[in-house]
Amino acid sequence: MTRHPCLWFGVAALIGSACADPEEPARVELDVVADASGLVPVETNLGYQVELTEARVVVEDLTFATAGELHTAWRWRSLTDWVIPSAHAHPGHYQGGDITGELRGHFVVSWLPTAAEPLGRATLLVGSYESVNFTFAHAAADDGLASDDPLSTHTALLRGQAARDGSTVDFVATIDSPIGRELVGAAFQVTVTETSPTRLAFRFLTRDTFEGDTLFDDLDFLALDGDGDGQLAIAPEATDEALVAAYDQLRRTFQTHDHFDVRALQAP
Repeated sequence: MTRHPCLWFGVAALIGSACADPEEPARVELDVVADASGLVPVETNLGYQVELTEARVVVEDLTFATAGELHTAWRWRSLTDWVIPSAHAHPGHYQGGDITGELRGHFVVSWLPTAAEPLGRATLLVGSYESVNFTFAHAAADDGLASDDPLSTHTALLRGQAARDGSTVDFVATIDSPIGRELVGAAFQVTVTETSPTRLAFRFLTRDTFEGDTLFDDLDFLALDGDGDGQLAIAPEATDEALVAAYDQLRRTFQTHDHFDVRALQAP
């Protein structure tokens, strides 16, 4: 059988093109800042009007995941100089994809009463992103907090007011996450390009923007204020059965991806 030489040259060219190493996507650096816009007054499922006046959380190592799998050959070729593990499977809004961006470090993030200075500059590969992950941490001795700061040694400090039927309770909640507890799959639906004129806004959300649930659902503030003095502390060292249950409920909700996200902001 006669073989046409042009056909073989074409096949060879296609094979060579398919086997060539794919080009590494460009990297960009974007500022990550705390954005308090997610801390809106909410009405809980028990009818409480809740508003935060202070919100600080300690986190480590933000990583950003794409909407899908990268080209396999490129991903494995670059493991030596870039972080590209598959994102953890997680029941919720976002799963899969590859981690192609990061902001490493230990951060005490203050959203209220005033937003923190920029947390740092994240490095990301250009592409379409779907989710962000990070690890909850505890405030450490070298975080610059005062010795009597109530956040010391804890993961989060939330302070605010809850009102219903003409009565108001001032509350403060401290939360301790387990060491190394990772939050996976919070929303980060952003397309990053080489000319992105954006900052990345890290938000803490009092209301789940997808389902409408609030951070404080199922907390009966007036009932928890047993002595009726309008002051309530929800803390890991609680011994009262009702307060222990309230702390466990708040911590579970706080540690879900429903109440955090990262969005793009135009650079100032």
